[in-house]
Amino acid sequence: MLKHRRIVYFGLAALLLGACVGMSNGIRKASAEVAETVQIVKEYEMTNKVDYVEFMIEGSQGEFVVTVQLPDGHRVGNLKGKRTTLDSQENWRVIWGMEKAASGIYTFTITAPQSGYYNLSVDIPLFRDMMGHWGREEVSDYVRRGIASGYGDGTFRPDSAVTGEELAKLLVMTLTDEQPNGKRQWRREFRWRMTNEERASLLGQQEYDFAAAHGVVWSKPYVAAIDDLGVRMPGSLKEPMSRQDVALMIADVMRLIDDKRPKEYAYKDTSSLSRESQDAISLASHFAIFGGYPDGTFQPARAVTRAEAVKVLSRLESYLTS
Repeated sequence: MLKHRRIVYFGLAALLLGACVGMSNGIRKASAEVAETVQIVKEYEMTNKVDYVEFMIEGSQGEFVVTVQLPDGHRVGNLKGKRTTLDSQENWRVIWGMEKAASGIYTFTITAPQSGYYNLSVDIPLFRDMMGHWGREEVSDYVRRGIASGYGDGTFRPDSAVTGEELAKLLVMTLTDEQPNGKRQWRREFRWRMTNEERASLLGQQEYDFAAAHGVVWSKPYVAAIDDLGVRMPGSLKEPMSRQDVALMIADVMRLIDDKRPKEYAYKDTSSLSRESQDAISLASHFAIFGGYPDGTFQPARAVTRAEAVKVLSRLESYLTS
């Protein structure tokens, strides 16, 4: 079993001469020097070889450069921090990933313009193509819960378009729980909030077996479950789902627990859509589940990516079960 520690160090170079870091094989020391530029040294011990590891260093005292010394003595540099903004505060961040990472000590030398706090964190992501991706948190959560899955080559392909059948599976898995017999049932907290008590009662009696059956298209039972729920599948199962398609599906689910019509959201590019599509987009936008872009558009024809689908369903899940 892989064992690793998320180690976070804080170095105030002007005040600290060294920081002691607990390692499994003893105590090692990190030093900070003050010169025209400040140098801070941080270390991380990888106790086991891993297929992929991601290191992140953050600071708020201006642009900095990082050099990494690997366990075998080789050096990697000069990694420059990229500017980010969080809660109106500017930060600089270096994210560096490595495949087939060996066990041993990884030493990070940070050359910064002035003293300050610099944070080193270590993560072993589930997929190598999720490094630094904005959707990593939600995707990792869904994968760990068995709702979403990646590909056999160790990737999730977050920016690939989600197809109708992929979205059908994600939606059903989001709204069902596994039972002791291995089958799945619509989540209780979801059913209890439905406005149609008769439908809620019927759904509570249904169980689904999504195990692959010989000669049956893998997506068929998921599409059948969506039909039981009363949700329509716009578009083609094999084709990418557009933002308009996803909004229609999301709205169908939302109306199961609240059929009130929200205020209309006037996006620049939705006036030519059908009233049904405009209402669906307004409903999803009103509850901050699926909104538009900063330029005032919704871009209804644009394909939804796999990471976007997970993000939207994560928000929908919170809305339906809170």
